[in-house]
Amino acid sequence: MTVDSGPFDLGERDGAAVLCIHGLTGTPYEVRPPAEALARRGFRCVGPVLPGHGQTPLALARTRRAEWTEAVLNAWDALSTQHERVYVLGLSLGGVLALRVGARRPVAGLVVLAAPLDLGPLIRLTVPWLSRVVRFVPKTPAIEDAAARARHPGYDRMPLRAVAELIRLGREVRAELGSVTAPIRLIFSERDPTVRPANAELILRGIASADREVRWLARSQHVLPVDVEGREVSNLVADFLSGQETA
Repeated sequence: MTVDSGPFDLGERDGAAVLCIHGLTGTPYEVRPPAEALARRGFRCVGPVLPGHGQTPLALARTRRAEWTEAVLNAWDALSTQHERVYVLGLSLGGVLALRVGARRPVAGLVVLAAPLDLGPLIRLTVPWLSRVVRFVPKTPAIEDAAARARHPGYDRMPLRAVAELIRLGREVRAELGSVTAPIRLIFSERDPTVRPANAELILRGIASADREVRWLARSQHVLPVDVEGREVSNLVADFLSGQETA
């Protein structure tokens, strides 16, 4: 099965828009299912390729967190010149970046999927040091569904310098959570081998949003929109953002 791993721009141009942000070493493909569900409900959904992605693992190793931040803020700013309301949806690294946009821009709402604000003490303490001597480690997508895992596009190696940048980004975003006031839905999986469940509570404790909720999945691993509960994820996202538009 051929998959489209490139950037996308789906849906209507005269309603609300959603900026859809993929994860580390991934592609827009992994956030395309909820984007397609939203497009069917009248949203315009834009999924850019993050800096360092869509090229080579070496390019990602050379990319810094400031470049990711600049890319998503610029993308949100561009959409906000064309749409009165702009939401943000992000998976993994994209979820961390979604929180950063929510802290720095007047977003209409946020959907954060499996965001690793804290990868745990072992990774947090060892990766910044180890990245100086080990450039890459092999990577297999954390997807329960074997067929979905086999067709998933993205890098097959993880640059440890990119993980170190993610760790630093997570630390910075945690300090900004109090500036997040938009309605927000968090979607995490109890079986995620990459992101600990404690990250959901960490986000909830930090944000200032009055409208907040966590939805837990029971069977998926990390790349939630394309795993065994992907349809449920898309429906949760579409129902939440559609509800914001009619509230």
